[in-house]
Amino acid sequence: MKILFITVRSDFGGGPRHVDQLIKELPSNYEVFLAYPKDGIPYAQNWDSLISSENRIYIPYRKFSIRTLFSLYKFIKKNKIDIVHSHGNGAGIYSRLLKILGTKAKVVHTFHGITTNYSSKFKFYLNKLTGIFLRPFTDKFILVSNGELNLARQMHFVNNKKANVIYNGIDSSNIKAKSDHFKVITLSRFDFQKNMDLAYQIAKSLKDENIEFIWVGNGDDWERLKKQSEAEHLNIRFTGFSNHPIDYLACSTVYLSTSRFEGLPYALIEAASIGLPIVATDVVGNNEVVENNKNGFLFNTLEEANGFLKQLLHDKDLVSQMSEESIKFYNQNFTTEKMVSSLCDLYASTCAT
Repeated sequence: MKILFITVRSDFGGGPRHVDQLIKELPSNYEVFLAYPKDGIPYAQNWDSLISSENRIYIPYRKFSIRTLFSLYKFIKKNKIDIVHSHGNGAGIYSRLLKILGTKAKVVHTFHGITTNYSSKFKFYLNKLTGIFLRPFTDKFILVSNGELNLARQMHFVNNKKANVIYNGIDSSNIKAKSDHFKVITLSRFDFQKNMDLAYQIAKSLKDENIEFIWVGNGDDWERLKKQSEAEHLNIRFTGFSNHPIDYLACSTVYLSTSRFEGLPYALIEAASIGLPIVATDVVGNNEVVENNKNGFLFNTLEEANGFLKQLLHDKDLVSQMSEESIKFYNQNFTTEKMVSSLCDLYASTCAT
């Protein structure tokens, strides 16, 4: 079976990471083709070495192009692609318009994060109208959480008979987190979605507590928050981007997420896999990795987040208990084997119709 993955991002993020997993983990009877931006870090260079030049096509970074659309159409026809699998909103525009152009390939689309929380009403309505318009040109929809499925239904983005929930999964690292003192870690892009300003307010509110905050990642808000932290003498360690975030997770105590919305966040799954209790905003995606009061806490306000972190700071037994629950929950729900097996079943049923 020949599959073309389309992603308009090859930089740090859950969507590109998911595509990277599929390239590496799909069984050998699948021939993988890939459309992606040429210059993204860290994935573009990896994909250049993994995918032969005949099996790849470069597309613009997070930008729609009519020329690219027709280049993709020719690429699909030349290579006799069976399935086009798009990842994220931008890629989904290409895949569904290709269907309108008349491609015979089946179209599978994974959203990787549906939300009603946009920085402007214009973006909200544009996204909604686009999603509704493109719905009929999709053979299968993949949602990465049940919460995302419910949102997709409310937004009228999916046909119920074609919608499927497949959780993201990761390989077990066989590492268990251990820290000498209380460290709160966040892996993040520094942008609107991840809401690191709220993480900053939490760190500022807990300035007098014996807590070290570790922020791994980068993005538009990184430089501003770093300067602000230095000026206010907060105990936040800004590491920048890391190809090996597991090294930071493994020496931490608690994972903190302040996201405004998610699909199903890889960072939380990774944190759970090595036994970190998780304190996270009560939003779609987060609330399917965190079982409230079992392997962590879900919060809605700054005050709640502060209270939960203080509770964990002063109760080592609770940290240990939630650590074991995180590992258990990961093993039950979020392994790579479960994800790939479910996806292969979906591909087979899609081609059979």
